[in-house]
Amino acid sequence: MDKSEGKDWFAKTLNNVTEETAKVYKISRLKLEINSFNKLYHEKMNKMSKRLLMLINNGEIDSSLFEPEYSGLMQVKEKIDEMEAEIEGIKGNLKFGFGRKKTSDDVIDVKPEVIKEDENNKNGEK
Repeated sequence: MDKSEGKDWFAKTLNNVTEETAKVYKISRLKLEINSFNKLYHEKMNKMSKRLLMLINNGEIDSSLFEPEYSGLMQVKEKIDEMEAEIEGIKGNLKFGFGRKKTSDDVIDVKPEVIKEDENNKNGEK
């Protein structure tokens, strides 16, 4: 292989790598955009489902249209509420740490300690 063939090979390889890198970059950018749109989609669906649940709970929409999903969702919500109540009960029984209400017994009165300087240190003597 002479010099010109080596240069041609290197130029082709470099060009191929550059093209492939551009493709990978474009795929990555598109996937990032897809993820952004998916997040937006799920946020909007969540908002819409909360509105739907509010309308069902207010009696404006018949819940039978959404059975059995609605009943299942309500059962899950009840379980979550029970677990949160259990957490609050456990927090209320803690002797220390988060969730415990502070009482007057918890307060410790700390007075600053006054340190008198030695007369020798005032004059710069050791």
